[in-house]
Amino acid sequence: MKRTALALALTALFTAEPALAAPAAAPAAASTEAVAAGSWDLRPLYATPAAWDTERQAILADLTQLGALKGTLGTSAEKLQAGLDQAAALRRRIYRLAVYASLAADADTRVTENQARNQLADATANKFGEATAWVTPEVTAIGADKIHAWLAATPGLAKHRYLLETTLRLAQHTLAPGEESLLAAAADPLQQPQSIYSLLTNADLPWPTLTIRGKKVTLDQEKYVAYRADPDPKVREQVFKAFWPVYKAFERTIGAVYAAELRGTVFQARARKYDSSLAMAQGGDNIPEAVYTTLVKEANAGLPTLHRYFKLRSRMLGLTEARYSDIYVPLAKPSRTNYTVAEAEALTLEALKPMGSEYEARLAAGFKGNWMDSNVQRGKRSGAYMNGAAYDVHPYLLMSFNGDYTSVSTLAHEWGHAMHTVYTDHTQPFETSDYSTFIAEIPSTANELLLADYMVAHAQGKAEKIFALSQELENLRGTFFRQAMFAEFELAAHQAAERGEPITGEMLTKLYLGLLKRYHGDAEGVVHIDDLYGIEWAYIPHFYTDFYVYQYATCVSAAAYFAEGIGKGDTALRERYFKLLEAGASAEPYQLVKAAGVDLASPEPYRAVVRRMNRVMDELEALTAQK
Repeated sequence: MKRTALALALTALFTAEPALAAPAAAPAAASTEAVAAGSWDLRPLYATPAAWDTERQAILADLTQLGALKGTLGTSAEKLQAGLDQAAALRRRIYRLAVYASLAADADTRVTENQARNQLADATANKFGEATAWVTPEVTAIGADKIHAWLAATPGLAKHRYLLETTLRLAQHTLAPGEESLLAAAADPLQQPQSIYSLLTNADLPWPTLTIRGKKVTLDQEKYVAYRADPDPKVREQVFKAFWPVYKAFERTIGAVYAAELRGTVFQARARKYDSSLAMAQGGDNIPEAVYTTLVKEANAGLPTLHRYFKLRSRMLGLTEARYSDIYVPLAKPSRTNYTVAEAEALTLEALKPMGSEYEARLAAGFKGNWMDSNVQRGKRSGAYMNGAAYDVHPYLLMSFNGDYTSVSTLAHEWGHAMHTVYTDHTQPFETSDYSTFIAEIPSTANELLLADYMVAHAQGKAEKIFALSQELENLRGTFFRQAMFAEFELAAHQAAERGEPITGEMLTKLYLGLLKRYHGDAEGVVHIDDLYGIEWAYIPHFYTDFYVYQYATCVSAAAYFAEGIGKGDTALRERYFKLLEAGASAEPYQLVKAAGVDLASPEPYRAVVRRMNRVMDELEALTAQK
């Protein structure tokens, strides 16, 4: 994900584009103290926490100057440009402020000081939103004819072209200045469900202690991810039966938190005169709703292929009855079981050589630059992400590297995000650097697929090739089918909220359980799903970024197209791919991907992913049949 949660507060187009004065201060480190291995260095953002505090106060002071712009934007092209430039400069600084605060908070969610700083960053963004709520209505009032004439005659407005054209397109969803101010003021309370969920699940859940093969284990999220792939089915079942009751015990609470998230989204959609929450989510980037609905439809049509995969797993694992606790165990033992971060980086560099020497050099420089926090530690935010919002610095990455192949693949994935940001920021001005999430998962998933192809091609012997093929299948399951299931759940939950139905933890569990059983073929005897596992919806933090997860599935479809061609040495395709990486927010994301060769509103990209999965299974079945 390129931008921070704070950036979600800057939702209006110009409200989302802001900042005054010069870029943030303190780009240099205050000391030369070495950074601990596996940690990121936040000093390029701000030398010290005190420097961050100073910059925040400066931003707050500059916010007061924005009011002087009110009523001037429509008087001339020069005034419009000056106002937009001033707003963009301030937004640039606020993003940087937010990056530092959110990274520090995520590194250890138990540190109260860091959580407080993150809240201050959120509050600063919200104040900016309130201070610029009048901008979009004022630009809309200028009118399309005058804005297009000014764009043609004023070169300085070029970097604002896409934003201006998008604002005109969304004029029907722009409210009066007073109403926009009210919505901007509501941004902070509307963000709270995500903040509450993050703190509850990362810092406050009472994790159980298990004894596994004589070793005491605190079963938090990171240990769950590690032990759910344990080769012993009894251990896996023990882990599942201990881990999920923790979430089940908080079903009512997390249900209330997610209900607040849903109601907040529905409120915003109705306030802005959208037909639905999905329409609002897709409308900003003008993504056809057919992309979402076609994905869900085609994923359901492809369930026989998913069930074929689960049956193949059962045969290879020698299971008489497959259970949900069996879906993560590797089908074959890897030749390496304890990768170091350095080894994972070297492997990623080799796998991505088809990208060319420039990409390789930029990636290698990032590896050496202390951009990533990869250590496993208690209190650290779960999951993995890339934050590239600090335009003047470099991307930052967070993950907990466990040493297994999944961690290697995750590393390649997140660095795909980072390189996307590097290419975009190198090519685009700040004003058009904030690429859509609709595109964001394509470069990251392409990296994963190229890594998978590399592992298959360089497998040493039958067993290693079986492992590599099985990993590719698992990647496709997790990135396409699992994310499509999440998308179907999320859409159904929002639609229930829109109908005014009561949203409770029990209701959400029932909804999710039905999908879990259908996708895994419970009724057909493919994978048995215990009712307890319906609580899994409460484990997914991405649900607090509305209608985000479906883009993993759409993007793997596009990524498969690019990875296959680039891997085969198609230089023309590679050039189109890099143009996509460099495009940023210079045009509508759906059209950018379509121009690169993939129409994600049509069934074909999704059917191609299903065909790819079947081809890999054909190869794997042939290998396992050999004596």
